[in-house]
Amino acid sequence: MTPSQLKRRLDDELSSLIAASTAHGDGRLEFALADRSDLVDAVTTLQELGITHLVTITGVDAGDEIEVLYHFLRYGEYDDGNLGEGVELTIRATVPKDDPTIATLTDILPGATLYERELMDMLGVEVTGHPNPEKLLLADDFDGGPPLRAENLEVSD
Repeated sequence: MTPSQLKRRLDDELSSLIAASTAHGDGRLEFALADRSDLVDAVTTLQELGITHLVTITGVDAGDEIEVLYHFLRYGEYDDGNLGEGVELTIRATVPKDDPTIATLTDILPGATLYERELMDMLGVEVTGHPNPEKLLLADDFDGGPPLRAENLEVSD
């Protein structure tokens, strides 16, 4: 399945959950959720379509909100001994800073655990339902704000 075929299929399968979808020139696909509460349903749909490899979770401070990006890889298919093209895709969820919470994926993707803990440490997003929300990267006695939030970044002259 080519990236454009996969995009059409996901646009259809995720139509009630996404606000927008984009196919980048390099073949990457991106889907912006209409609501962060749809994350688990969207990822469950990906799994049903055979997209199960979570590469990483990243986050970006975007002012009044935090964009949480779930990066997946759909492996290429074998055809007569040749491996077809894989497809990278991203699910984007917007989390307001005044309510920085999002549901865990660990129930359906156990490999999300460390990425979610990093998200909690570095951007201050509470991942609700996480089985081990202890700090991962920061010292237990760290008392500063989330280091990757714009308001906590030090700017030197």
